[in-house]
Amino acid sequence: RLWRCSIEAVVSTQSTGDYDWVKGNAGANFYYLTNYATVDMWSGLADAIQDMPAATDRMSLIYDAFSMAKIDKLDYATALDMTKYIGDNEGEYVVMSRALSEVLSAADLVKDDKNAAQLFKNYIVDMLEPTVQKLGFTAASDESITISKMRDMALRNYLKNVGNSTNEYVITALEMFDKFVLDPVGEKSTIKDIFTTITRTAIIYDSNGDENWSSMWDLLQKSDWEADQKKYIAALSRTNSTDKLDRMVDASFEEKPKGDCWRYLSYISSQGGHLEYAWQTLQDRWDDYATKYNSTSFTMGYLIEIPADFDTEDKYTQVKKFFDSKSDNIGTGLKTVSETLATIKNNIEKRKKYGTVIKNWLTTL
Repeated sequence: RLWRCSIEAVVSTQSTGDYDWVKGNAGANFYYLTNYATVDMWSGLADAIQDMPAATDRMSLIYDAFSMAKIDKLDYATALDMTKYIGDNEGEYVVMSRALSEVLSAADLVKDDKNAAQLFKNYIVDMLEPTVQKLGFTAASDESITISKMRDMALRNYLKNVGNSTNEYVITALEMFDKFVLDPVGEKSTIKDIFTTITRTAIIYDSNGDENWSSMWDLLQKSDWEADQKKYIAALSRTNSTDKLDRMVDASFEEKPKGDCWRYLSYISSQGGHLEYAWQTLQDRWDDYATKYNSTSFTMGYLIEIPADFDTEDKYTQVKKFFDSKSDNIGTGLKTVSETLATIKNNIEKRKKYGTVIKNWLTTL
């Protein structure tokens, strides 16, 4: 149920001084999504946010701004302005994670435009570089869990987007992976808090004849721990070698693969960024997957979700036509088909509605 109300407040103070801002709901005793009356008010908040002492206030403003933008109550560019102060001026995980999540979502809406995609990469690097420089790779003995999470988040996204194999932090990450390969048991504790970051970076910057990929593939085959298997598969999926992706898919159909069969193709799409490859493979090997996960298995839903990231009318038509042709062996996946098609339609609408605004915002940076 949606509750909407207008609140008239009488504000009294013990001082006769002038005030630029008055904070309502002090102490956050109640939960509100707040839209401010004018763009000028939002712009003023964007200028003032870095000076707000409470991390919860900064996080809430960012959350409110993007929530309003997504229901057309605020221009998307104004919402993105709320993240401009991040960098040297933000040190709290709860705020940084919210801001980064919203920026990544905006970037996804213009991912097909190479120039816009690169501008977002540059923006993300600028957001995160001060934190990466401050926290580095090594945790202090008395470090809080939020600082550990901040380090992993900052490093992972910085290293992914910096795109420079000679960058000092990329070099350090690759050196740490090399040490881990030589002594997986001994070195695991050294990189345990950034394990996913190190393994993914090793594949993204694997420039020595796929040496890192081969080393990690061997580690996967030797691993008996499901949690590590998932991380290895996610990292291996980031290769740009079609032959390596084919090898992963083939291996997933072995009698006892390392990790679930469906996870390989799902991760190739979602973690590796190879949506087109995964979609084509799903079509080519549909009968193999349908045989493995018979019509009563809900696991087919994970595979049917793969094309949900598409955002064009042509792809919508293609996906619908394909699944319509598989009604005889889609089984319990039928409901997921309708959800996937609805998601594609929503993606199309969001890209049409916000894409140009976001691209124009990028030109102001």
